[in-house]
Amino acid sequence: MPPVALVVDDEALLALEMEDRLTAAGFATRIACSDAAARAIPAEGLAVAVVNLRLNGELVGHGIIRSLRRLRPNLPIVVVTGYDSDAPQADLRGLGWPTVRLQKPQHGEQLVGAVRDVIAQARRGARPTGGRRHLDRV
Repeated sequence: MPPVALVVDDEALLALEMEDRLTAAGFATRIACSDAAARAIPAEGLAVAVVNLRLNGELVGHGIIRSLRRLRPNLPIVVVTGYDSDAPQADLRGLGWPTVRLQKPQHGEQLVGAVRDVIAQARRGARPTGGRRHLDRV
């Protein structure tokens, strides 16, 4: 069985593009376009989750990540966001690890590499160094 990737994004074309890229990389993919749909997919069988922070006009991605991590504390997660990394909405502190952030709209080309990277981080069990935001380091 191929590893399962959950894609949580309310933009259908972007979700389908991510599904195509992940399928080509050997993943079985499940798509959820809302908070409720994401929570309905069992976290136990997931190899990775790709979560957009903003769904249907609301900033619910953090809650989805917390919900997934309650069930699977070390689930690899790729966060997709249009928010600048210094924006308060993009703050990922307190959401657990391993996590990789991808910036829209460049995220498409970088998705498979980010997914492989976050899965490798989980397997190694060692947190990356220097992962704090610039504002937090000052």
